[in-house]
Amino acid sequence: MKTENLTPEKSLELITQVINEAKTKFEENGFIYVFWGALVSIASISQFVLLKNEYYNINYYPYFLMPIGAIYTWYYFSKKKKSKKNQISRIVSIAWVILSLNMMILGFFFGPMLKENLIPVILILLSVGTMISGVTIKSKLILFSGIIINISALICFNLEWIYQPLAMGILSVITFLIPGVILMIQNNK
Repeated sequence: MKTENLTPEKSLELITQVINEAKTKFEENGFIYVFWGALVSIASISQFVLLKNEYYNINYYPYFLMPIGAIYTWYYFSKKKKSKKNQISRIVSIAWVILSLNMMILGFFFGPMLKENLIPVILILLSVGTMISGVTIKSKLILFSGIIINISALICFNLEWIYQPLAMGILSVITFLIPGVILMIQNNK
């Protein structure tokens, strides 16, 4: 096996190439941002409607779509495994898996303990994953979406709990669905 000494210029070129490959992969998958933006919006707004109509005992039922969405996402990416993943893509994927599992565990098992703080905490975790994605693929759009989610999560701590699902639904449209559509359009050009 032959090893080659890399100059600083060659190293920078290699790093740039890896980042661009990761960026291309995620832009091709702008669909997944659209998918999750729509899914979270539907679940959140449905919860808000249930709460407003005083269906308190079943208000969390729409979130049973999340595990189904996770299974679909796994299936979607497993079909796309034809292309070789680079290290940046792996890091982003693993970060999202860990964050998603934590969000589902918090929502389904610790919701009664967190009460009105559940949605802001989930939004903070969501913002971390979004910002990691934005930074690693050098997408200002995704990074800005993560920042918006984070600021909104902090504001949600002061929002009446019944309106927090509505806020999360609106945020999902603004920070996932719309950027996902933009990424898909950019990729098709």
